[in-house]
Order: sequence, then structure tokens, then C-alpha cells
Amino acid sequence: MKTRILFVDDEPNVLSALRRMFHDMRGEWEMAFATDGPSGLAMIAEQPFDVVVADMRMPGMDGATFLREAQTANPGAIRIVLSGHSDRDMVLQTVRPAHQFLPKPCQPAELKAVIARGLALREVFLDERVKNVVAKLDRLPTVPRLYAALLDALSREEPSMREVAGLVAQDVGMSAGILKLVNSAFFGLRTHVASPVHAVNLLGLEIVKALVLGIGLFDRFDKESFRDFDLEKLWGHSFGTGRLAREIAEVEGAASAVREHCYIAGLLHDVGKLVMATNFPGAYREVITACQEGAGTILEMEQRVFGASHAEVGAYLLGLWGVEDAVVRAVYLHHEPGRDRHAGFSPLLAVHVANRLEHELVVIHRGYAINSLDELYLAASGLSDRLPAWREACAAVVDRGADTQEA
Repeated sequence: MKTRILFVDDEPNVLSALRRMFHDMRGEWEMAFATDGPSGLAMIAEQPFDVVVADMRMPGMDGATFLREAQTANPGAIRIVLSGHSDRDMVLQTVRPAHQFLPKPCQPAELKAVIARGLALREVFLDERVKNVVAKLDRLPTVPRLYAALLDALSREEPSMREVAGLVAQDVGMSAGILKLVNSAFFGLRTHVASPVHAVNLLGLEIVKALVLGIGLFDRFDKESFRDFDLEKLWGHSFGTGRLAREIAEVEGAASAVREHCYIAGLLHDVGKLVMATNFPGAYREVITACQEGAGTILEMEQRVFGASHAEVGAYLLGLWGVEDAVVRAVYLHHEPGRDRHAGFSPLLAVHVANRLEHELVVIHRGYAINSLDELYLAASGLSDRLPAWREACAAVVDRGADTQEA
């Protein structure tokens, strides 16, 4: 079945150029073209699309408004916005409804790659309900105390960049949202940014203020609505896994970029749980109850209830948001690293081991079954003998306690 793609642009010459550029994709793509937002929405109403690509500046209904409408009418679509570098204020308006930002004019190969990357994990899910919810998401809940601390820091006359960056780097929702924006082509960066601290420094405090106070990029977690889900415990495990994954990378003498990938992959490895619990509270309550009763691991119960695990859900979301491939792969396979085609030290291996060690060293639920360590994968990577050194180093990190800031 062909991938359905809708292009929306008010310039006929641009649409004609798109037809020519992607003429060779007719065997794989079924393409439609609209000259304004209302026409695009009318096409969506007739039959949903897999991908929607819209220009930012259009008379009448601009790209931001169109994408917000498309987000509701066609929730499962991958939403891409095309924008010039002078459109900073307008780009900020599309931070939530758009998955990816590309410069205009856009090279055909670049747009093809973004579309292919976004579609790569779609077939993971058998449940369209889950697919549509994940694609529709435009922000993630944050730990209330971290969110409150961030608001307090930003409200000061001279906010501390170090303090703001440190708070963002500790929270799953904040880190994912900031990385989504900074890794967009709008900023013209030649490499992906994996460090939330680096991302905040690149964006600057004024943009972070606009994102938090004006755009509402972050959403405070509502404890009353999700009483069966303990975000603080999830945060503690995620933050701890990120720290341990980075420690393992440091023990192995990994490069700075690899250490950052290990940290952010560890921090985000359970983001799928956050998505599933806050969007399907009743169903996820079944998962938690079954685990508490000893019916199986979280992974096994998620597969039974949803037909997909938190690893797959999290990887799909991060892939849509343009997070670095090495991080997405680590999130996707952190329970099953043996499915990866490449052995050897990597963020995937570091997160897999860190996740297990964090569960061992910081016991949250004594009755829960813990996923086993993939000894065969460690052996294939030639790193089985390194496990004692990693365990010792990670135990020392746990004994030191949580860092107040991540640098």
C-alpha cells in the first residue's frame, strides 16, 4: 500500500517543483497537492494521509493554524513544516503541532530522508489507537517540582543559564521537547544535539522563556488524574539510568558525544511508559496490577494489553521528533539489544546494562519481575568481563546520590 502524502503551499510554482522533484517516488507515494490550508483540510476529511507537509507562510490560514487543525483531523499523520530562517516567531508557534521543521527551499533528498525516518517505526504497532495517540502528542508531562523550579528560575530578573539547563536535563518531558526543537533544520546545525544542557545553551534563555511561558511546550503532570502512576519513581529510575549509562561510557573511555548519547538515551528509555500511562490510564492500570500480582514483566504485560511495549512507543515518538538515531535505537531495543545488527559498545549496550543495574541497586518495587541481562549480547560484543567494573562504578554513583545539575 502506497504512503499517502499531502503537500500544502500557496505558491503554484513550489507545488509544481515538488511534483517534479518526487516524480520518481510515484511507485511508493500517492501524492496530493493543496494551494491553501482549507483545501488541505478538505482533502484530509475525504481520506487521511500518512504525511502532511505544509509551508509556514500562507495567506489566510497560515501553516501553524493548518497543522493544529490537521493534528485533530488527521492525528496519525507525520507533520512537517517548511520555513525560512527568518520565521523564528512563526516557527515557535508550530513547535507543538509539527514533528519536524525543514528549511525552505528544501533539498529533495533531505525531505525524503525525514519522511522515511518518520515512517520507519510505524509498522511496529498493530494498534492504530496507539499510533494515532503517539503521533498526535505535542508535549509530555513534567515532574511538578522540576516544572515549578523551572518557572521560578525563569521568573527571576537575571535567570541562571546553568540552573535552567540543569533542570531541563533532569526531566524526561523537558529534555525530549527541547531536543525536538533544537534538532530541527530551522537552526541550521550540522550535527544532532544529544545534550539537553547544550540544547538550552544553543536556544538561549529568551527562546526557552517563550517556549515555557508563552507556547506551553511543557505540561505539568496532574497527580490527581493519574493516581496509579508514580511519575516521581519513573523520573528517579530514568534519571538514574541516564547517569549510570554515562558512567559506564566514561569507564570505557568513550568520546564526549557518545557519553551524551548514553545519558539522554538512559533518561528517555522509559518515555513510552509516560505516554501510555497518561493517555491510556485504565489500560495501563491493568499492566501495573498484573505486574504487582506476579503475572510477568512490565514488557510482557504491555505487549498483552497494548500489542506494543513502552520501548516501541517511546522510540516511535522520539523518531517522529527527530531525536538522534543512536538514541532512538537505544530506547527501542533497551530490553532486547540482541536484535540489533551491530555488537560492540554503544549507547544501546550502555542503557541496557544501566537499566538492569539501576533496578538492582535502587529497588523500587520488590515484587516486580526484572528483565534479564542479555549475556549473549555482552559476549558477542566482547565485553562480558567488563560487567564487574561497571557494577562497581555504578554502585559508587548511586552511593554519591543524585547530582543537583547535569553538565
